Amino acid sequence: MSHQRPEISQWLAERGYPPAAIEKILERLDQYDSRVNRESVFDAMEKGEFDMDALIKDALGDGG
Repeated sequence: MSHQRPEISQWLAERGYPPAAIEKILERLDQYDSRVNRESVFDAMEKGEFDMDALIKDALGDGG
């Protein structure tokens, strides 16, 4: 998995974590971010702040 978190990697390295541990930490952070983003989308849909149907129509075109 490719992590785009050089600042966090450096921060962890400065605290003495070895590369293998940093990779595991970043993988866990990616999982957390993915879950939070997913939950945020559903929260926004429930609040009426985000229209998933409109996004789907836009992504697939009018023909679906």
